[in-house]
Amino acid sequence: MHKHSLFFFLMVAGSAVGQVVSFGVEGGIPLTDRTSPPDESRPYIVGPSVEIRLPARFALRVEALYQRVGTSADFFEIPAGASVLTNGLSFTNRTRANVWEFPFLGKYYFRPRSAAWQPYFETGWALRDAWVHTSGTETPAGSSSFSFKQDFRTPLDVGAVAGAGARIPMGRLALSPEVRYTRWGSQYGLLRKNEASILLGVHF
Repeated sequence: MHKHSLFFFLMVAGSAVGQVVSFGVEGGIPLTDRTSPPDESRPYIVGPSVEIRLPARFALRVEALYQRVGTSADFFEIPAGASVLTNGLSFTNRTRANVWEFPFLGKYYFRPRSAAWQPYFETGWALRDAWVHTSGTETPAGSSSFSFKQDFRTPLDVGAVAGAGARIPMGRLALSPEVRYTRWGSQYGLLRKNEASILLGVHF
């Protein structure tokens, strides 16, 4: 008797957790340049997400989104009044970075969970961390060129997030297309301060 009661309790508890917490993946494309021109970033954003449903149509969502960004530069510099042959400097630079963003969002659904689709608004904060690799060459006039490279991590950045979308149940899955905007607190030389994206979440 006790074994049957325990089994029934576990079944009910598992069903309740499934109704409250959902796991999934978020992917999308950027609507704005990620770096200073020329923007050579990969045209995708992807990462896991977890959503916790709260009473009164509220929810919390946490994500870990990855981007691969990059830019390059190639120019020739001549100091004022200097000779091209003796003082010119040729410079090339290639920069790539692995960027992780961690949004912490509060959501409000405008329709009940039983509705065919649920429009929502979300807002919150995000953290941004980037590991940067830069390499290139310098060639002073009349001298041999030399190469350089550097790997470093940018300071942790904080941004304000706002977005809107809709949850569309499809059997055991739910699709969540949305538009999201992030305003970062600071602007590192590689990364832009304003960021907009179209995202699609798939949750179980």
